[in-house]
Amino acid sequence: MLAKAPVSAISAIRGPVAATPRWSNKGRHMRIDQRIERLGIVLAAASVCTLASAQSATDDSGYRSSQTFRSFWSAGHGEEDRPTVIGRLEWLKARYGTLPADFSRRMAQELQRQRSSYPELAPGATPPAGVPVWQSIGPTRANREQNDLKLIRTDSGRLRNILPHPTDPNTVYVLSSSGGIWKTTNFQAPYPAWTPITDKVITTSGGAAAMGRDPQTLYYGTGDPFDGVPLVGGAMLKTTDGGNTWSDFVFLGNAGMVTDVKVDSRYGSDVVMVSTDAGIFRSSDGGNSYAQVLNGGRVWSLARTSIGWLATMATSGYYSPATLYLSSDGVSWHPIQAGNVTSGAGRITLAVGAPGDAVVYAYVGTSCDADCSQKDLYRSTDGGTTWTALGLNTKAPLNPNEENPTMNLMAGQGFYNQMIVVDPTDPTRNTVYLGGQLNTAKTTDGGKTWRLQANWLAQFGLGYVHADHHTGAVSMAGGRKRILFGSDGGLFVSEDEGNSWNDQKNVGLVDHLIYSMATAGDNPASVLIGLQDNGTRIRQGNTSIFNQSYGGDGFGVGWSETGGSALGSYVYGYIYHSDKSPNIQKKWTDPAFDDASCSYNGINACNAYFVTPIATPSLAADPSGRTYFTNTASFIYRTNDAGATWQPIFSGDPNLTYVRGSSHSVSVSPVDTNHVAAVSTGGRILITDNGGASWKLRNTLVPGHAGFNSNIAYANNAVLYVASENPTGQAVYVVKSVDGGATWTAASKGLPNAPIQRLLAAPNDPTGNTVYAATFLGVYRTTDGGASWKQFGAGLPTVQVSDLYMPRDGSFLRASTYGRGVWDISLK
Repeated sequence: MLAKAPVSAISAIRGPVAATPRWSNKGRHMRIDQRIERLGIVLAAASVCTLASAQSATDDSGYRSSQTFRSFWSAGHGEEDRPTVIGRLEWLKARYGTLPADFSRRMAQELQRQRSSYPELAPGATPPAGVPVWQSIGPTRANREQNDLKLIRTDSGRLRNILPHPTDPNTVYVLSSSGGIWKTTNFQAPYPAWTPITDKVITTSGGAAAMGRDPQTLYYGTGDPFDGVPLVGGAMLKTTDGGNTWSDFVFLGNAGMVTDVKVDSRYGSDVVMVSTDAGIFRSSDGGNSYAQVLNGGRVWSLARTSIGWLATMATSGYYSPATLYLSSDGVSWHPIQAGNVTSGAGRITLAVGAPGDAVVYAYVGTSCDADCSQKDLYRSTDGGTTWTALGLNTKAPLNPNEENPTMNLMAGQGFYNQMIVVDPTDPTRNTVYLGGQLNTAKTTDGGKTWRLQANWLAQFGLGYVHADHHTGAVSMAGGRKRILFGSDGGLFVSEDEGNSWNDQKNVGLVDHLIYSMATAGDNPASVLIGLQDNGTRIRQGNTSIFNQSYGGDGFGVGWSETGGSALGSYVYGYIYHSDKSPNIQKKWTDPAFDDASCSYNGINACNAYFVTPIATPSLAADPSGRTYFTNTASFIYRTNDAGATWQPIFSGDPNLTYVRGSSHSVSVSPVDTNHVAAVSTGGRILITDNGGASWKLRNTLVPGHAGFNSNIAYANNAVLYVASENPTGQAVYVVKSVDGGATWTAASKGLPNAPIQRLLAAPNDPTGNTVYAATFLGVYRTTDGGASWKQFGAGLPTVQVSDLYMPRDGSFLRASTYGRGVWDISLK
């Protein structure tokens, strides 16, 4: 998922950790300086106690992340290490809790209701005259990637599957983790034309997909196993016309994700096998219906071998015990003895060159109650009855490098990075491709020897393939051999059996996973976005090109209304800043760390959430363009020097949760920077009208509104709106105050019964009655102060909307999404 700094760069700054610890952030080296004074306490002790009496240690979910900044650091803080990926999942769990079993069904039902109400607004429909239409503005490509090293490369979002047509070399499908399925019919062109073919269905959250006996038939399983809150997970869809039309959902029991899909075409109709977090489901009628045939835990992988169907299960997801199951018919299953493979294992991925092979491989990660590392690669020549360990961790590749002196490719993310492809053109099945964290490798002798073939930064004379490898395929369509890899950075193609790699097939795949967005007030065409494992990216001018100017994960972003300063963030309060347009990496300044106070430029990292939000004031509120706000669980911070230093304006008991861990948890009035509010637990908000000299804890609960407050929108100092992201469902997702937060009323009629990430009060409406909502099911608008809401604009895919922006003149609305890029809609 994530990628760390090159070993060569790390070694240059390595020192005694106890004395001078270092943080390597995917090519950025955060020197820890002893320069930050301890955090001050702003509130009087009596005020803190009054507020603390209403607070608990957890968020509304009732769960507190098991990972802290210190445990993150001590367990391995590199971006490829287990704590980085686990941290994101733990953040989502603390924010939403364990999703209710009916969540996916409710979301599907709710969207069907909305589609019935607004059929003319769906993607591909013809909107009525006068209805504004959403336009995608990218990212379609990057011309530059900067992650300490500068690369002239491009990438796209995380892929789950690659499905090349068996005979037509120009037709290829790819499944993105949250961008749905994309199709091209001119793949051999230097820059194929990609078309999203699932924008019309109810979700773009991708779990797994497979092609039927007819290559026009696709079976699509929803629910990415590495996103904690898929819009609709654990369901199957089917197309028989190459994606022009799709069936209705078929839900798979209580499953919430789909990890693998395989099709057996030996019979009269396709037999479809689906592995999920609730076991295995089987369809014997071409995907029209499914029956559960195995339960008991998360099944990661399926393969049909010479002895029948094999499946790998980890009872608790990434943890032991792991079990290998066998079925002769796909209906009746039993565990088989394979202790050398399963002992101490967590996730296991199976691979064969072709269905029915006697040679099968198992790529195994250790259990995450150990270290989530690479266990080994195993080979069987009798369909999976017996297995031989190939001893990867002790073998050196023929061309070792500083990042992989041995064949331990997974390193600390054995539950996440597991790509294995067996070359079907090798009759001995000795040719195998492996991918893990930073490098890929190949063997042609069944695992006796290996050669590294690609590197995440194109180092060591290797070709470029983005880090974190998930899927791959070998295509012989048209008589021309192609190797295709899918990673956190999209699609990579080799036409010389892995010796060189081409990244340009990513151009046009608009499927990046965007957490937040900011726009330069002096030039609204310029955009900053924070992305999952694709860094902080910048668009300059009217283009669909977004270049990476800072690597790693990008979370919160801010860009002043004057355009003079910008901020980006990484994990646990790590905010980097720039006083110039941050189009290249060297224009960013990293924060300094003070170990004594556990703080980054004054922000308490030990109290911070994994994701760091940033709030940017309006031009009227901050004509200097240098003031921003952020928060941790118990503190709210303000900077007046564009992120160089931060001061707490609210300080609570660090053992309690005062501010929820949502993506947009702190807000500021458009009138002045004295009015600041943050979403709290239990349906409350923290609010000040004097810049933090004093705070009030206001209760926003009304009948039908049960908390999980996610964002506050100030229309002015008196009129405020609060949104909820409650995953359990409720009647009221927005409440409104007209007296500065003292009292609240429901303002939700017409909104879908779905979580809301962000609210935006239109800056050009002085009445405060026009508000936009970024929901899990699209963008909605009210023009009467919340008395009624309607879906806004035509053509937006069904995807989680993560952020909103509107310029002061209200001439357009901009929306970022988690999986389908950035969209604009003209309002003039």
